[in-house]
Amino acid sequence: MMKEILLVDDDRIFNLLHTKYFEKAGVPQAAIKSFRSGVECITYLDGHSKSGQTVFLVLLDITMPVMDGWDFLETLQDRDYRDNAVIVMVSSSVDGCDKDKAITYDQVMDYVEKPLSPRFIDRLKSEERLLGLFAE
Repeated sequence: MMKEILLVDDDRIFNLLHTKYFEKAGVPQAAIKSFRSGVECITYLDGHSKSGQTVFLVLLDITMPVMDGWDFLETLQDRDYRDNAVIVMVSSSVDGCDKDKAITYDQVMDYVEKPLSPRFIDRLKSEERLLGLFAE
């Protein structure tokens, strides 16, 4: 099964930083895609998930224009590929309500504060659904 990382954040700097962290952890550059809004990512998923043979690790910001992280999660619920999406909410919000809301979605595996840390990425390497994404 193929695996891809989808970075969804309107801040280019965070997308670049997180891309570099994943590349350093052994993820091939071709497996990492960046999007500046939830709409861009949903459009990509709609066109690239037809076979159900790809697991998508989606690092999702909450506050974005056009479609924020919550709208993205709601839209995802109506898609056939929702079970192939593993979501990590990545936000600058430290509001406990955001964390509580995030874990109500089956696809959300974690909620972390920006920026990601190399330690967190190392933790992702042991996630069963993501095995094979990182170089051994």
